[in-house]
Amino acid sequence: MSGEIRTILALLLTPGVGNVTTNRLLAAALRLGKSLEDLRSKSPRALAELFPAEQAALAHALTRAGDCSASAEELLQKTRTTGARTLVITESQYPKSVRAALGFGAPPLLFISGNTDLLSASGMAIVGTRRPTPRGLRLATECAKAAASRSITVVSGGAMGVDTRAHVTALSREGKTVVVLPQGLLTYRPPSFLQTALEEQRAALVSEFAPDVPWQTHAAVTRNATVSALSKLVCVIEPKRTGGSIRTGRCALAAGKPVLVQGARARDPAATLLIREGADPLLDGPDGFHAERLVKLWEEAPDTTSPDQGWLFE
Repeated sequence: MSGEIRTILALLLTPGVGNVTTNRLLAAALRLGKSLEDLRSKSPRALAELFPAEQAALAHALTRAGDCSASAEELLQKTRTTGARTLVITESQYPKSVRAALGFGAPPLLFISGNTDLLSASGMAIVGTRRPTPRGLRLATECAKAAASRSITVVSGGAMGVDTRAHVTALSREGKTVVVLPQGLLTYRPPSFLQTALEEQRAALVSEFAPDVPWQTHAAVTRNATVSALSKLVCVIEPKRTGGSIRTGRCALAAGKPVLVQGARARDPAATLLIREGADPLLDGPDGFHAERLVKLWEEAPDTTSPDQGWLFE
């Protein structure tokens, strides 16, 4: 498997090659009964005989990936020294909810530190602004408390503000949390509260990016689809009109998941947009926040860990 992981990472490091191309190559290799590592070792002529004319671009990408093989191996060695694990999309332990929600756009590799098992259980996403109001922080706290009290894993993006409050609260209540990173695993330094939880197997760090990738705006946007995919329900607290938290909500709505939103003020434009698109208010009328309602909506949401449609294996 190590050679296969190296080839997949080499593909992802190749300019112009992304998740979709890599996953289509994986699907083609499975149909041929071969590994990507086996295919990469073949000559361009041999690859042309294996791939139909309409898949010539796939074969060309595989040939070009050889230029990045050494860099991929070096990164994987550095990652292994940290004790992190790499999951391939074709493995049974790769979260089915991500594969089912994102299809060929799903990350072919997930780099994980901490408790890998946390990815196999549907969580509750709690996301929001980096600069919440005091009420926004209270809502993040109440949502995380409700989740932790029912042993529901809290999923968020590790950013300051709402995300961090959700992670901290879940762990302080003996709960569990998953942090979906907007950067590579090797460039992230977890704060002390999270490091302790990782050592206690009550937390997981997840990255879909090459291990040496620094924080980047586009990565912060991309990972929101993964936050949504790992969750049965998404709470969006004081979102902006553009940005990560509103995108997480939209990804969840597109997948048919319940989304609850609360703006920073009455008739908040970003919250109003999400409600028009199908979200519900996080506050339940004049009585405010009800933990029982939140948990019930999570329990009634479709099971995102059920077997996916097997698109990769057909």
